[in-house]
Amino acid sequence: MKFALTGDGYGTEPERGAIYALAHQLEEALETAGDGEVDGHEFGQSTAQIYLYGPDAERLLQAIRPVLRTAGLRPNEAVLRFGDVDDESCRVEVVPL
Repeated sequence: MKFALTGDGYGTEPERGAIYALAHQLEEALETAGDGEVDGHEFGQSTAQIYLYGPDAERLLQAIRPVLRTAGLRPNEAVLRFGDVDDESCRVEVVPL
């Protein structure tokens, strides 16, 4: 998932804190659903990304939607990859959120 940030290229301190908190909430939701895992986050160029992986990209997105609806910082989009992360030929969909 990709988030637009304000402030310098890494966002403001409250924005970074919101990303860390959201990543934790997503991790809990995915653990409960058994649909994937959070594999880290990245900040830079006025954006933040949270990386999520699981066996089914669509099920993973459905499992986290309730968390996203209540999040203080909303993502702009999710990139769904239908295949291995190293497979450059796999289907990729960008879903506006």
